[in-house]
Amino acid sequence: IENKIAETLQADGRAVQKVVYDYESLVLFYETRNFKPVWVSASAPLDIAQSYRVFLADSWAHGLNPYRYHLAEIDALLAQKEESVLGDLEVLLTDSFIRLGRDLSGIRINPAAMDTQKKFWKLPLNVDALLQELSAAKDPVRSVMALAPQGQTYQKLQEELRRLLRDPAPGFEAILPIRLEGNLHPYQRNAAVPALRARLEIEAVGADADLLVYEEALAAAVIQFQRENRIKADGIVGGQTLELLNRTHKEKIYQVIANLERLRWVDEKRPDKFVVVNIPSATLWAVEEGEVAFEMPVIVGRGKRPTNSFIADITGVRFNPNWTVPPTIKREDILPKLQADPTYLAQKGMALIRGSGAEAVSVDPLAVDWVNMTEVELRQFRMVQTPGAHNPLGRVRVLMPNIYNVYLHDTNQPEYFNRAARAESSGCVRLSEPEKMANFIMSTREGWDETKMQTLFDSGKTKDLAISESIKVYMLYYTIWIGEEGDIIYGNDLYGYDKKLIKILQEVDGILIPVDNNITQR
Repeated sequence: IENKIAETLQADGRAVQKVVYDYESLVLFYETRNFKPVWVSASAPLDIAQSYRVFLADSWAHGLNPYRYHLAEIDALLAQKEESVLGDLEVLLTDSFIRLGRDLSGIRINPAAMDTQKKFWKLPLNVDALLQELSAAKDPVRSVMALAPQGQTYQKLQEELRRLLRDPAPGFEAILPIRLEGNLHPYQRNAAVPALRARLEIEAVGADADLLVYEEALAAAVIQFQRENRIKADGIVGGQTLELLNRTHKEKIYQVIANLERLRWVDEKRPDKFVVVNIPSATLWAVEEGEVAFEMPVIVGRGKRPTNSFIADITGVRFNPNWTVPPTIKREDILPKLQADPTYLAQKGMALIRGSGAEAVSVDPLAVDWVNMTEVELRQFRMVQTPGAHNPLGRVRVLMPNIYNVYLHDTNQPEYFNRAARAESSGCVRLSEPEKMANFIMSTREGWDETKMQTLFDSGKTKDLAISESIKVYMLYYTIWIGEEGDIIYGNDLYGYDKKLIKILQEVDGILIPVDNNITQR
């Protein structure tokens, strides 16, 4: 067998180079082993290979395409059952292990395509690390299985993917999509009502019922649907509810695959204390020693100004923050208001400053020609809002330096938390309970208590307090999550990132759906 492996790698090296991921590392690996096989042996030539083949064929349950990892070629060699092919089989299996191991162990796309950066995410294991793992493995199949996330969410999503592929698409898909202009309220008449009734399998009440009226029984079914999907149960069919109602069986499959992919981007090893913000669900969790300390609704960026996905370190809290208007808001929001009313800054308690440092000077907004202001001229001005009731950062800003200048903060518009959809900010994350967040961050600081925090608030002065050990904050984009009762919750694709990711994955290796409505596909 050793001779056959050497022959495969050396006698036809150019052909092998076209097939394998890293030819030089593969040759060095086998030379170091004196070409001793990993997968085949004289006593049991195909046992380990067959076991790996079963796992490989099942890798679609990770949202991967088994044919990317030589499944067809491995099947062909296994079917021959001849010693002459054992060298080729050995090399293909090892290269398959490398390729599959890389894809299971980290991000496999260019993160720039998803408006994020490589440094925030778990990178795939390199070839040397994977070959060391393979060389030391008593069971190569268990070794590659261990490279995938082992957490409950990942496993439940795998189970959900299997269920979706096992079950046929529901009959109501024939009437989708339901189309609405604006929101539909109970007791209104609308041409979409019959389709809504068919989608939720609710019959019209009474022989003489007006079939276009959104009546009470149908509204009750909508409210139940909203509760099951963990959105505001108000019976109003708006954009969020409509997106969930219109989701097809295949779209759910793709949604699961997209979230399996993202789960592999984040290292499962977490610190004892950390914060997670899930952007699509507009929810924050504070975790300490493996337990959720608290959960709170938050407000995230709207579609045109999305909240970025990244990982940062919380270093402290700024109490009574001032607010320097970011360039985008200054250009797109405030400049038009100043052009309409030059007193706008004064009304909001904002100072206008030109220059910085020792050269900074205050400028009277009424003395500026806002109507003819150019973008270059606008960059010379800073607009700073002092602490107080008008300040959009409220009384708390979490210090978490990052390249996007996105942070967690209080708000002077708490009424937005009552909305079903909470994508309303310009990118930062507004906290519904900022004091609770500040206490969570500052709890390790000696002498800290709520009295100390209230004293800071009462002073009205801006004060930064640092913590000795930073706290990780994970800004994530998961459109599926696990409910309190362990059930799968399908959320909205807030920024269309699921569709974008699926398109990228299709271009990378194709997405394999082995059974789609009982039609076998490769």
